[in-house]
Amino acid sequence: MVAKYLGFMRSVRMNERRNQEVRRARCNDGAALASIYLRSTAKLGFLRRVHGPRSMWHHFTTMPSRNEVWVTLENQHITGFMTLRPGWIDHLYIHPRHQNMGAGHTLLSVAKERSGGDLRLWTFQQNKPALAFYSAHGFTLARRTDGRANEEHMPDCLMIWEPDGT
Repeated sequence: MVAKYLGFMRSVRMNERRNQEVRRARCNDGAALASIYLRSTAKLGFLRRVHGPRSMWHHFTTMPSRNEVWVTLENQHITGFMTLRPGWIDHLYIHPRHQNMGAGHTLLSVAKERSGGDLRLWTFQQNKPALAFYSAHGFTLARRTDGRANEEHMPDCLMIWEPDGT
């Protein structure tokens, strides 16, 4: 098992020229996670904030100690992160300056490798780039909702990836 894990870590090394890699988040990575989340969601332009800055900062700065979080790095700087729980991707955010450079693909590869089965995630219906990205990586649309059940009260989509589907 350890050899498989070490082999996987070598295989997710992205681009040697760009010096990009992936690893588990550490407790002191929380500030970078908060910054990436805030910048990424601000770029979307449609996502309203439902929590104040202090609450959000606390949530993301303590996330690595409470969850399974993976980060991508370029030249030792965090460029994106993903939060996993069994069968689910809860967060996947890439800093806007590093989008479309392979970090999201790398994080999804980690999630698929670690899942042991199907993966689910929610994304907003308005987030067309995310819908296209997940579809291109083998996720299929399972359900659309009116958003009444999420914090933001915005229409969303449940997407599912099945190992035998890719």
